[in-house]
Amino acid sequence: MTDPDDRFGMPASAFKAARESHGLDSPVFRAGMYVPTRHEVATLSATQLLPIVIDWMWESPSELIPDNKQIGELRALLAARPDADEPTLRELITACDDYLKI
Repeated sequence: MTDPDDRFGMPASAFKAARESHGLDSPVFRAGMYVPTRHEVATLSATQLLPIVIDWMWESPSELIPDNKQIGELRALLAARPDADEPTLRELITACDDYLKI
């Protein structure tokens, strides 16, 4: 069983490095600094999840850029949801597919 609080294997050191490179005292929150947990991907509403996932995939600092394995796992969790046919979730699944094609 995978830990529901896991952030797709992103180590704490990556978050620390991203905060340090952005500036620990910076009052600006950089997009893509939040990596969802597996539980969040499985349970948050699609409208809540959409900006989190898109920012992680496309706006994250270099220390937090997801790899294909992480996006594949994200996609699998999204596709396994009972509401996977909902339009916003389909949009997220398509975004994962697009990411994996690059």
